[in-house]
Amino acid sequence: MRLSVFSPEYSTQLLIDLQKIYQPYFSPEELTTESLQTLIEDKQSQLFVTLFNARHLGAVRVCATEHEATLSLLSVRDLTRRRGIAKNLLKEVEKHLKNKNMTVVKMCLDKFPEQEKEGLTLFMLACGYSLTDGLFSKNL
Repeated sequence: MRLSVFSPEYSTQLLIDLQKIYQPYFSPEELTTESLQTLIEDKQSQLFVTLFNARHLGAVRVCATEHEATLSLLSVRDLTRRRGIAKNLLKEVEKHLKNKNMTVVKMCLDKFPEQEKEGLTLFMLACGYSLTDGLFSKNL
């Protein structure tokens, strides 16, 4: 089965999987059903997830203006890292944004946990982003 990337609707399985995906970002007290439901249903942003074998393996939040998108909360479950999931997720989200006439994608390094920054930097640079003053950017 292929990886699929889409903007999900609320489900019990999605909540369970997001709790696992976002363990490095949030404390257990912050990974409540209510906070994750707010993330899923937020009208100011759009959540994209990667699904494989009925399990959500990665996620990213996208906030878009007229021609610019800002990514945040990019994460893949620990058990499934280094298998191309984040790369596929990013590629599909970029394709979606390009179809929506976005020209620039940005992501702030400061918003990520300290233990994730080094690996994230190498990953984003390998995906064609440039890093200036803690801000990744890429022209679509």
